[in-house]
Amino acid sequence: MTVADFTGGPGFGAFVATFAVVVGAIILFRSLSKHLRKVRTHPPEGERPAATASASQTGAVAQSAADTPEAPSEPSPSEPSPAAS
Repeated sequence: MTVADFTGGPGFGAFVATFAVVVGAIILFRSLSKHLRKVRTHPPEGERPAATASASQTGAVAQSAADTPEAPSEPSPSEPSPAAS
């Protein structure tokens, strides 16, 4: 068998499938780029940055959690319960 006798290969169907994947990827990349350009990188002058706002809210939640008494914990699933014995 020589190289000239080779008639196999992936064929036209594989070319069409690969071409469709490449075209789909290009469309998705362009769409992603368009959406990323729309994202605001700097907040308006009157607004606080989101990181500062979430940090102050987290501190308030942590403070209110510290003020409430801790509830008794439930036994973990790995420990046998007293009622099961």
